[in-house]
Amino acid sequence: MTNSKTHAGGRKILVAYYSLSGNTARVARDIAARVGADIESIQDPGHGVGFFGYLKDSLDALRSIPAKIGPLAKNPADYALTIVGTPVWAGRLTPAVRSYLKQTQGRLGKVAFFVTSGNTGVEKIVPSIELLADTRLIASAGFNARELSERGAYDEKLTAFLYEIDGRYAAPDGAAGFRRVEGVHESHAVFP
Repeated sequence: MTNSKTHAGGRKILVAYYSLSGNTARVARDIAARVGADIESIQDPGHGVGFFGYLKDSLDALRSIPAKIGPLAKNPADYALTIVGTPVWAGRLTPAVRSYLKQTQGRLGKVAFFVTSGNTGVEKIVPSIELLADTRLIASAGFNARELSERGAYDEKLTAFLYEIDGRYAAPDGAAGFRRVEGVHESHAVFP
């Protein structure tokens, strides 16, 4: 028997993300809703908003200092795929996601990754992600400020990312694929 969190072949998906402004949380929630994934919000009480908060955030990101994140509710070893999301700070990976990847190293199955940023391309962040996760990513995407503000561009980018994941996340029996869900626009496909 399967539930909404179990996929073809018993594969489960986790979306783990850190968000300070809400942009990354929005993308993470949209992905989780479309693929029927569990969700983990990475908590980082040591970083915040305001001038001094942003200054500390940027310096810690530039110096690759990991954050002291809160306890994790989900064990990524229980999932076949983890989709990790983070904002980009000073052109770098956030301290919270750096810590998450270090803590979960060796427990991640397949990994896909997305970033939200003003204009930093995901390709700049991918090498540090793969190093920390100790794996090659099956897919990655970057959502810039324009794409986050324009619904059509956002939907197009999100759908392309999910199709890229789906194409590289095939069940051993080849059963992976998208299915239609009643009430969801055709371009908003989800994994089976």
